[in-house]
Amino acid sequence: VQACADGLVVIHDDTLERTTDGHGPVATQPLAALRQLDAGGGERIPLPQEVLDLCRGRCAVNLELKGPDVAPRLLPLLARTLAGGWPGEALLCSSFDWPQLQALRVALPGLALGVLCQRVDTAAVAMAQTLGARVIACALAHADADAVAAAHGAGCALWVYTVNEAAVASRLAALGVDAVFSDCPQAV
Repeated sequence: VQACADGLVVIHDDTLERTTDGHGPVATQPLAALRQLDAGGGERIPLPQEVLDLCRGRCAVNLELKGPDVAPRLLPLLARTLAGGWPGEALLCSSFDWPQLQALRVALPGLALGVLCQRVDTAAVAMAQTLGARVIACALAHADADAVAAAHGAGCALWVYTVNEAAVASRLAALGVDAVFSDCPQAV
């Protein structure tokens, strides 16, 4: 989830070129202009509410907060979603920006959180414990038995990004990794 000039959108990159027919940074664009872009196959860049509506009752959702000031803008939607009966185990918010996770924890104590990091080091483990996070997610290059042990020792699942090969996913599963992020889910 990223902030644009006057709203929130769900898009991976902080610029538009790679995943849409637009140009420039997401953060400076008005929502109306972003909604006119083609995000592939005629699809629009989705809003967080649209993603939640599509997924409700079908799958769990990990909303990654990308960029500054997303948490305070997303809080009303998260509060409504949780109050509306969305199962707590099916909604997680994660970020590399740990202060945003801290803000979410204060505002919504029951929200599941995920600490994103390059490697599962003492700082990531300490933050996960402070937040009562459910997940620690690290880069594939740093996913090993020590990372699994550290995450599990902190009471967290270990998720690994970005895994695009079945053999790698199998190796990680054998180590005890709980889940993977993939650009090619059909391949893993």
